[in-house]
Amino acid sequence: MKKLWNQSKTVSNKLVDEYCFKEGIELDNSLVLYDVYGSIAHAKMLSKIGILNNDEFLKLKKYLNEIIVLYKNGEFKISHDDEDVHTKIENYLTEKLGDLGQKIHTGRSRNDQVLVDLRLYSKEKLLNMNVSINQLIDTFIMFAKKYEFIPMPGYTHMQKAMPSSVGMWAGSFAEQLLDQLTILKSVYKLNDQSPLGSGAAYGVSLPINRELTAKLLGFSKVQNNSLYCQISRPTIQLSIVQVLTQIMLCSSRFAQDILLFTTNEFNYFEVDESICTGSSIMPQKKNLDLMEYARAKTHMVIANQQLMSSLTAGLPSGYNADFGQTKKPFMESFDITIQTLEVLKLTLNSIKPNVEVLIKSCTPELYATHFSYELVKQGMPFRKAYSKIKQNLSQLESSYPAPFLKLSNHSGGTNNLKLNLISKNLDKQNIFWKKIKQKNKKVISLLLS
Repeated sequence: MKKLWNQSKTVSNKLVDEYCFKEGIELDNSLVLYDVYGSIAHAKMLSKIGILNNDEFLKLKKYLNEIIVLYKNGEFKISHDDEDVHTKIENYLTEKLGDLGQKIHTGRSRNDQVLVDLRLYSKEKLLNMNVSINQLIDTFIMFAKKYEFIPMPGYTHMQKAMPSSVGMWAGSFAEQLLDQLTILKSVYKLNDQSPLGSGAAYGVSLPINRELTAKLLGFSKVQNNSLYCQISRPTIQLSIVQVLTQIMLCSSRFAQDILLFTTNEFNYFEVDESICTGSSIMPQKKNLDLMEYARAKTHMVIANQQLMSSLTAGLPSGYNADFGQTKKPFMESFDITIQTLEVLKLTLNSIKPNVEVLIKSCTPELYATHFSYELVKQGMPFRKAYSKIKQNLSQLESSYPAPFLKLSNHSGGTNNLKLNLISKNLDKQNIFWKKIKQKNKKVISLLLS
């Protein structure tokens, strides 16, 4: 298929095509809808400033909507004969409408097209991410409430430290993910700027209305400086991937805990066999591969973050083709993170604590600090109490752990986890996301109608 920029009879070198475009073609199949949305908004704007008449706009819109139908039916795919999604769509319009199809690119560059595609893609992915995180937080809260006072050794430096609970353990993940939602909202707002109309980084000498296209596409604002629009591509994407990295680090912590606590040596949790794999040689094996993959995929997202930083470090101002190499790690990181959140939810719903094992694991040394505090309550300075208990560790006796969990009444203690407060804060977060979801749904409906 003819490339948009090739107006000569020269045939492109196949090695050049494969080296520069092959990888991006697969990814561009995920951007078709967003490129159509951007094209409809752009065409509408062109009709408002007189580049297109209303009849021309309606014809373009008709065939752009047709592309949506074809795409949803699996009949519109970017192939290796196409340069990218932008070329595919423009060539389709030209094939159907002749010269009119060639007008669609007036006042824009593929540079700002791919930017707006990725911004719209990111907005939808971040909304999906919010839903997945919400569901996972709810699952952690329900798990924590169900097993709130089931005792569990708390660890520091990989050694038993103080009495904890299954509720505290699960609640810690809920609160960490709630913090990630706060950051997710910030990067959503950062991403919610329309770059359309910035052209190839230096604007265009036409009276385009960037505010109109931003409104039609549901962006909260126009990203102002045309040069910065292009440079901000890796900047904003990196901000997003940094949040995804934090979410994956939380996932990795859960994965490592579960892998450790389900070994025969610990046996703190029982796992439903339906989520386990086996061994081709050892009949007895039940492997929780899901969590090993989650742990490994965390490093993939971290590597993607570092790769994107390295790819764009030291580049000069203006658009550089290096930006295109950030598309794969960026989109891959979204896919990995969203899928991992679903995997964590599945795993959490497939485990239950082995209560008797957990109680027996609460050995006497766990209560050393509590016994020190008992002496403090009698008036002894803490450092003396600490020394006295330390000198008599061998004389400590094992106690039933549940009453000790009731002693930590302060905020965040084992007897005051405030799990309902986490739920309330989650509901507050959701007010923002619900408004965004409703707005975006309405905007796309109006755009296509």
